[in-house]
Amino acid sequence: MPSKIDPAELDTITDLLKDFAADQSITAEEVYELSWTRFNVLEQIPFSELLNSHWLIKLFRRPTYLIFPLRIHKFLFEGLFTFAGEYRSKDDPNEGRIYFGAQHAQKRRPPFKGDAPEHIEEGVFNAIWFLKKRTKDPLYNAVRFYQKFVKVHPFYDANGRIGRLIATMYLESHGLVLSWSEFDSKKKFISKLNRCHHKPDKETFGYLVDYLRDYIIPLNQLEE
Repeated sequence: MPSKIDPAELDTITDLLKDFAADQSITAEEVYELSWTRFNVLEQIPFSELLNSHWLIKLFRRPTYLIFPLRIHKFLFEGLFTFAGEYRSKDDPNEGRIYFGAQHAQKRRPPFKGDAPEHIEEGVFNAIWFLKKRTKDPLYNAVRFYQKFVKVHPFYDANGRIGRLIATMYLESHGLVLSWSEFDSKKKFISKLNRCHHKPDKETFGYLVDYLRDYIIPLNQLEE
């Protein structure tokens, strides 16, 4: 569980329960608590111990990479929402359209629009592609993946958490740990990420990567 409940996320869950509740008696607070508890369980998995079996390498090969986000989502929301383990669908209310990001008081909806349901699988494919590239800078690829995955917004909730978990696994496969908790609540990170949504070019991503570089720790330092 996060140390403090996010009112915006609780409001999102409340709205989603109107159309997608797996159990009509469950409350938004219970969904919030259970989904975060499950996510904390996933975060505690010692991914570094799995590297010797090449499990992470296999993860980022087609078609597994398309399945994995769905499996994480199902684990988080099974028994809570009827869409657990599924991307947004055109058959959903509002044809599966979704908007996200902090909403300005004078605007009618949040600033960013997730990919249309029929383009989600392609969008996830393109996001994971950054993790399959050979590079001297894994952090840059992890950032590109994370931004693209969040921008696609394949799910109604937990896109950030799922993208974060996959990015963590990828970085660990390169012997790196990103200390997410150090900047998670800082507006500076969100501001730079939003700039990448608006202007996804190399220079803009460079600013975000440089910011995050201060929070990268070599895995061998933690093991000593």
